[in-house]
Amino acid sequence: MMEILVSQRKIIKSALQHLIPAVVLYVIVGMNDFQLQWQPLMKILATLFILTAAYVNQYLLVPRLLLRFRYYAYAVFVLALISLLFGVTVWTEPLLAPMLKAGKAFAPYQVKDMVVFFVMMLSLVAASTAIPLFLQWVQASYHRTASLQTELENLKKQLSPHFLFNTLNNLDTLIYADQHRASAVVHSLSRLLRYQLYLSGSGKVYLRQELDFIADFLYLEQLRHDALEVRITVDGGVQDVLLHPFLLMPFVENAVKHNDYNGNAYIHLHIFVDAGSLHFTCVNPVSRSTVADGGAGLKNVRRRLSLLYPDDHTLLTENNGGVYTVALTFNL
Repeated sequence: MMEILVSQRKIIKSALQHLIPAVVLYVIVGMNDFQLQWQPLMKILATLFILTAAYVNQYLLVPRLLLRFRYYAYAVFVLALISLLFGVTVWTEPLLAPMLKAGKAFAPYQVKDMVVFFVMMLSLVAASTAIPLFLQWVQASYHRTASLQTELENLKKQLSPHFLFNTLNNLDTLIYADQHRASAVVHSLSRLLRYQLYLSGSGKVYLRQELDFIADFLYLEQLRHDALEVRITVDGGVQDVLLHPFLLMPFVENAVKHNDYNGNAYIHLHIFVDAGSLHFTCVNPVSRSTVADGGAGLKNVRRRLSLLYPDDHTLLTENNGGVYTVALTFNL
């Protein structure tokens, strides 16, 4: 429900961003030389005419040429656009002449009229160019700041000292009780530390590496919680899928932390890759005395998702009858 409300607000905000300038232009554009019955139509056509230059420039020429450093091509296309609009103006005047009031007529175009037209349209194009450039600057500044925050958060994403201490304590016991299993624990722990120290610092990682990290982590957690059942299901081709490291891990940590160890403790993970999207589901029971809101962990991962996959992900969480479900989908 919350996601629907947010989506509706975005749609309304976007509509207002386009509607308000159009209404303002409609009000200020004067068409008093036309007959009264034609004035509303001419005001609409004039508004659309003015907005054409701004919209073509802002949504087509700027992102495809100017922001890609194709300055000469951008200048040529801007001049071509203004020339085309001037030609449309000259061509339509004979068609609109019958709509003028009695005694009114279009004056022949002179050089100064062409200069004024080009100056006005260039001013409009410049204004419409400033908007995306300013937004890009704000976004770049925001992402620079956010990248520093993300880097600091990633530095904090080291394995919990409590987790390491508990694993080492369990390892000390297993060395005497079950040397084969103790060796498996050493290998799992070494893979976790290798992933933590080396692989995760190289930008994106392969999904299979992230899943191996999760599997090793859960295997070591099962040393502390013998009754914990772990099931990881993977569907679709995941061999070459890349994603940002530790993106799924907070949900797994949350499932371990808030599980119902007094009852039927389990963690069921399902990863599905299809049509360029990754679908991740984590299901676990929660004890009645625990509120599995994830605390700062899930808040951080929500922020990371908004930075890494803006408008390209959905994250849903639900606590239904003591069963906590996380459903995450994002475009790869």
